[in-house]
Amino acid sequence: MNEEESTVKATDYVKLQTEQAFGLLKMAADGMDDAQYNLDGPGTCNAAAKSHVHALTSYDFFVINKAKGADMMWPAFAAKHGLPPNPMEIWGHNANISGAAMKEYAEQIQKATLDYIATLKDDDLDRQVDTQFFGTQSLAFLLQLASMHATGHAGDVAAVKGSQGLKGLPF
Repeated sequence: MNEEESTVKATDYVKLQTEQAFGLLKMAADGMDDAQYNLDGPGTCNAAAKSHVHALTSYDFFVINKAKGADMMWPAFAAKHGLPPNPMEIWGHNANISGAAMKEYAEQIQKATLDYIATLKDDDLDRQVDTQFFGTQSLAFLLQLASMHATGHAGDVAAVKGSQGLKGLPF
């Protein structure tokens, strides 16, 4: 192996962080039936389903739409499953959200996100992107934002799951 092949690249860390965030979100959302998935948490907690949708659609918005420049995958998926076309409307959505359908969407958005990341070179991480919510930022900022955001909402999902007597996370 030559020196270039043995050097860890920044994009390797981006890929790892993204895989870990998706993995944590999956662990948190697994093991609930639809009633548990859609049950509003105690106090002001959101249902696990709504936090899960929000975390996943954040990858769709920030990575697929803003970073890659492609159309979000959510509108077509939402139409197929009776969900609001604008993912921010999920907070006011009162019908049940299918856990199986969201698992399907999670797999699709994870694949699309990781496929996009695989195309990046370290220099690409400096590219400036209009984030819409945080002004113009580097692609690196946007990718870490999406993963940190998903990780935070995985905690929300796990907490609501745990409040129902289920194991929120396996550790």
